[in-house]
Amino acid sequence: MNIKHLLAIGATVAGAAALPSLAAQPPLKGTFALPGVAEKVTAELVVRETGPLTRELQIAFTDKGTGRPITQFDEELTQELHVLATDSNFSSFVHEHAGKRGADGRFSVAMRFPKPGTYHVYADAMPKGLGQQVVRFEVPVDMTTGPAARQQMPVSATQGSDGPYTVKLNASTLRAGTESMMALTVLKDGKPAKDLGLYLGVAAHAVFVSTDDLGYVHAHAMAADAGKVGHAAHAAHGGHGAQGSHGGAKATVPADLMLHATPPRAGRYALWIQFKGGDRVRTVPFVVTVPAAP
Repeated sequence: MNIKHLLAIGATVAGAAALPSLAAQPPLKGTFALPGVAEKVTAELVVRETGPLTRELQIAFTDKGTGRPITQFDEELTQELHVLATDSNFSSFVHEHAGKRGADGRFSVAMRFPKPGTYHVYADAMPKGLGQQVVRFEVPVDMTTGPAARQQMPVSATQGSDGPYTVKLNASTLRAGTESMMALTVLKDGKPAKDLGLYLGVAAHAVFVSTDDLGYVHAHAMAADAGKVGHAAHAAHGGHGAQGSHGGAKATVPADLMLHATPPRAGRYALWIQFKGGDRVRTVPFVVTVPAAP
């Protein structure tokens, strides 16, 4: 090998070392995902690959009326931005929050996806003065070592588990376009759970995603006897403000809860209920069918 070949190899290695550690994809445009609510924003997502199944998501909102970047947000459940994701089979669910927002209004969120696939990623925020706005992005996530085992969508409409916790749900009262109140009970090892705490200031979260049109509904639970949990006074999305403490307070949450939700349309929804059981956040999946209103 002569000196020219050695110099060429050296230049190639040096160039490779100078490459950035994060690979950015072209910006993604979002789709408004909150049925029945006026669309007041647009949003853009830049995805940076940080590992086989990890991504940095940079999200920026623009006021649709003025065309200007949005830089001020109200807190909803102690956070300015909730980012939620599910795969195309609705078999997994991720819920993360942004770090400190930049002066330009751009959020940065670190997210670990459970397996390869295409994910529906929802950015749920409250731009100041505009109310709740939700934008959906389609984010492909691939793993260099090969695809993971394919998982199926959960099928239960009445019961699901996470570790020793089981949630029993009565969704029979759900009706399209009408606020409905569902009863749920959290059991631990078959008995009413006694170690439940507030998660982001409420007794439990629920996220519905329509399997037909990917419409999004975010609702919150309260105690069946609301007087038992003062911090969980509201259940419908909107008007919560910054409830409770970040990450959940030490207040005791009863095992019997009520969940208020207003599915906008009839059809099938994937549903995830999240709550704090013991020392960690639990996620229990369901699939519910919402009939049309009488």
